[in-house]
Amino acid sequence: MNKFKRSARLFKTAFTILFREKKLLLFPFIASGFAFVAALFFITPIVLYPTGHPYFSTAHWSALGERFSQSFSPPPHSLNHPFLNSFTAGHVLFQHWWITLFFAISYFTSMFISIFCNVAFYHEIMQALNGNAVSIQRGFAFAKTRWRAVLMWSLFAGLVGYIIRAIEQRAGFLGRIIAGLIGVTWSIACIFIIPTLVRDTQTVNPLVLLRHSAGTLKRTWGELVIGFVGLEVVAFFVIIPFVMIMVFIMAGASHSMMTPQHHVTLALLMFPLMFLVLLPISWLTNLVNSIYRCALFIYATEGVIPESFDKELLDSAWKVK
Repeated sequence: MNKFKRSARLFKTAFTILFREKKLLLFPFIASGFAFVAALFFITPIVLYPTGHPYFSTAHWSALGERFSQSFSPPPHSLNHPFLNSFTAGHVLFQHWWITLFFAISYFTSMFISIFCNVAFYHEIMQALNGNAVSIQRGFAFAKTRWRAVLMWSLFAGLVGYIIRAIEQRAGFLGRIIAGLIGVTWSIACIFIIPTLVRDTQTVNPLVLLRHSAGTLKRTWGELVIGFVGLEVVAFFVIIPFVMIMVFIMAGASHSMMTPQHHVTLALLMFPLMFLVLLPISWLTNLVNSIYRCALFIYATEGVIPESFDKELLDSAWKVK
């Protein structure tokens, strides 16, 4: 059986599950809502920083910009010394420790919220794959029981991300290559980390979770790559006709008697329209990817045929070890 045809059948099944259990569509919106509230929590103190001007005045925003640009300004003695200038970021971090603390807390908070919501989401995907109805309340109730593991993983993943970023910034061209390779390897090893967080209910240690995720990846690697590429190809062929229509409209407008102002108006209308089309496609692609990932995980780790999936199709797709 052709691998891409098999992947297309798998994704058709994933779409069937998604639209049968429509509550799954709500999880990304709930996660975005939590992220928005968290962002407001961290942004509000900056916006309300006292400058002596009304908060909605231009002078207030100008004063804020000046205040923070001064905080990030390099020390005067480093401006003419390339060696010292390379440590400007370190100077800022040590001199303004509160800035470092603020951004570190906001970064880890956003990561924790994202992983926490994904644990709830993947838990309910697995419930749907087992033939159960999806419950938003149950998903988040389960995520609450895993908050320690989510916290530990957030800290560990954040630290790894910081190290990769530091290597990339401080080791020159070679460092960027090394950091890129490490980053790709890290991303691949973490593909099954959320399903692992859901299934390994007794495990909190992030190193153990990473090992289990990488072990599952070894069993599903070939089909995982073909499946994800297959989905991207499907999304590509859905997007391409729309993009071509947009290009033809813009090309026709450029050869018409329209005034420059009309060209600008058309462009301002077309780009938001393109965004409104591409955003749902990307959103649905990510949702189906999550269902596909969970189905792979369940079959690879448990040998169980997920709900609505075809046994013959799965048997031909994966060899459970």
